[in-house]
Amino acid sequence: MKRSRKVSLAVMGLTPLMITACDNAQKSQQIFTTLGNCAEAGVPEASCEAAYTKAAAEAPNLAPRYATREQCAEDYSQDTCHENAAMQGDPVWSPEMNGFLIGRVVQAGNTAYYPAGPVFHKRDDTDYSPHYGHVYSGGTGGWHASSSSEAVGEGDTIGRGGFGHGSGEGGEGGGE
Repeated sequence: MKRSRKVSLAVMGLTPLMITACDNAQKSQQIFTTLGNCAEAGVPEASCEAAYTKAAAEAPNLAPRYATREQCAEDYSQDTCHENAAMQGDPVWSPEMNGFLIGRVVQAGNTAYYPAGPVFHKRDDTDYSPHYGHVYSGGTGGWHASSSSEAVGEGDTIGRGGFGHGSGEGGEGGGE
């Protein structure tokens, strides 16, 4: 009994080290404005479609909210600000979704792609993601590397503060 207890305690003590050692994946994300430029970047078509569909469904509920169109237009182009029909009660103004993020995880030569949410293009030429805050400016200029703590795709729940602090991202696998 004593021996198995010591082994269990040793395994429990080493688990965080093993998990950390396994997180040698290269994580990145990229903004796409259309399904076409997503596929042109080499992302599998099914992954592009899943990411776009998920982002479009989330956008009305996750878009920044403003009391008036003018307030919305201070941060976003007035042309993209519209009354958000998803919100009940007083009128709420939000920018339209301008694109969608896809997370890419490369580990041991395998590449997987994950929907990472809607993107809203700001007046200052930066992009805003409700899931990740400000994302790199400059539009669709290539894959943007993420730190290990900035979860993209797999392990997303853990990267945002643990269980109950956000939903993990599902995804489509694909080769590159």
